[in-house]
Amino acid sequence: MSRIDRTTHRRFSGRALTLLLLLVVAAVTMSACGSIPDDSSPQPITSFAHEGPTRAIPEPHAGMEPEALVRAFLKATADPASGHEAARKFLTTSSSEQWDDRGDMVVVDEISVFVDQRSEDAVRLRLVGDNVGTLKSNGQLLPATGRVETAFDLVRVGDQWRINNRLPGGTMIDRAQFDVTYRAATLYFTDRSLRRLVSDPRWLYAGQAADSTVLVNHLIAGPATDLEGSVDSGFPDGAELRGPITPISGGGVRVELTGIGSPPVRNRTALAAQIIWTLNTADIGGPYVINADGSPLIPERASGWQLADVKAFDPDATPSTDVGLNVIESGALLAVTDTSTVPVGGPLGTSRDVESADISADGERVAAVLRHSGAGPRYDLAIGPYGSQPATVISGTTISRPSFGGDTDTVWTVVDGRPVQWVRDEAAGADRVTTVDASEIAKVANGPITGLQVCPDGVRVALLVGGQVVFAVVTTTTEGVVSLSNPYIAAYNIGNRAVSLDWASPTTLMIARDSLETPVVQLSINGTPAVGLLSGNLSTPVRAVVANANTVYVGDARGVLRLGSTNGQPDQYWTEVEPAMEPGAVPVLP
Repeated sequence: MSRIDRTTHRRFSGRALTLLLLLVVAAVTMSACGSIPDDSSPQPITSFAHEGPTRAIPEPHAGMEPEALVRAFLKATADPASGHEAARKFLTTSSSEQWDDRGDMVVVDEISVFVDQRSEDAVRLRLVGDNVGTLKSNGQLLPATGRVETAFDLVRVGDQWRINNRLPGGTMIDRAQFDVTYRAATLYFTDRSLRRLVSDPRWLYAGQAADSTVLVNHLIAGPATDLEGSVDSGFPDGAELRGPITPISGGGVRVELTGIGSPPVRNRTALAAQIIWTLNTADIGGPYVINADGSPLIPERASGWQLADVKAFDPDATPSTDVGLNVIESGALLAVTDTSTVPVGGPLGTSRDVESADISADGERVAAVLRHSGAGPRYDLAIGPYGSQPATVISGTTISRPSFGGDTDTVWTVVDGRPVQWVRDEAAGADRVTTVDASEIAKVANGPITGLQVCPDGVRVALLVGGQVVFAVVTTTTEGVVSLSNPYIAAYNIGNRAVSLDWASPTTLMIARDSLETPVVQLSINGTPAVGLLSGNLSTPVRAVVANANTVYVGDARGVLRLGSTNGQPDQYWTEVEPAMEPGAVPVLP
């Protein structure tokens, strides 16, 4: 095979993911649920910021009109300190005593306030807005939709107005205030093998989001509800911090844990990796001195851990490979070189029947959907070494584009509307194909399952269901039954016209839509809405999208185009991949 273009198609380091040049700054902000924000000039995501809230929490004052007071109350709910003490200043004593502020926070956009009744000393207001998110008590933000309507009764207390009615449980916040007073943080748990870290994004009040003690206490408390059955942790039950995490003279932090007991070194190393990557991602640098029950967590690291000591757990790491961009043209799998396309080795390179394909992250294995030329099922799924002879593992009337899981030994696809998993089992001396229990998916989305892509962490899954994008997690029972559990709509502003999706990283999904406007969108797993990528020079329809940490490729009406970076700067338009500018060409990436 000719040399792959190392400049255009090389893989960046995992840390480059945090500066993904395809991201729009607005990707970390909330937006109205009915539209997709976009920006004609993509910019890198900024690194985690340590600054506190950028807008002061308001307080009631004389002369504040009822409508302004209610809006200010919603802004004040941003500060959770002392049972939302700041927000309680807007309430009468009786209303404050009755208000249970615990529970979820509803994020509301496009707020309107209507006066229903008014007298000299009493006002009844009605607040109406769009529900764009639900912030759980543990900091997990979930997409939401629908209208919110809440009544507020206000009375005069001295020369000021106060809210006097019984408020619903939980809190409600103005979206704009949420944007400026909450920060995204990432906790890391392990997969069930304790070998790989899995991202668990949370949104915390800005004063807490850079607090190492707050972050580690969230780690100890455990993963978000949807991940509970799919991840593990190095922290045993009963573990806790012995006092706050303290800075070390000269740099770094000291972490004192209790209740750790005597787990194996493997578990202790995983525990250290969770702490170190969680703090490092929040720009809290090492060395990290970690003690357990009064002694070093691991004696060899008594003087402190460095990030390099847990580099094997890097959540953004990708295997090194010389395999770059491939394309499917006229049913053949071709490798893209500097100036042309060349057939890959084996029968896939000379085939006329390749419908879709995926290449493992290390470039060692390929899974391809082939049109079946004989009688019976229309398609075969064939898996084998890249550049060699693949073997058919399952057939069906319809088979979606395959997806490698967290390693080269697992492939997922959807056969006749049902997700299936192929596993290469060397110990048993035979491969196996099992149908995955996807019964929970119908609880959140109607329609057939037409696509499935597994996140690089091997835990999260993105599905196409009736044109909608759904997130779920992979769970396996003690009896070995594999299920897609805890599904939810990934974002409500995507609509139901998604046709293709691909994970650019463990935290970012790229989606192609059957749409003239914003046909390519980008979605984070942190609960924020999808954000549109550039679309000015794309020729719809866009049929396919694939991505890695630094580049997105699409197949539009003319051929294959890329959006990434040039000379370290984000591209301002999609660039034609000249050797692959053939109508019907479909991009394929490891």
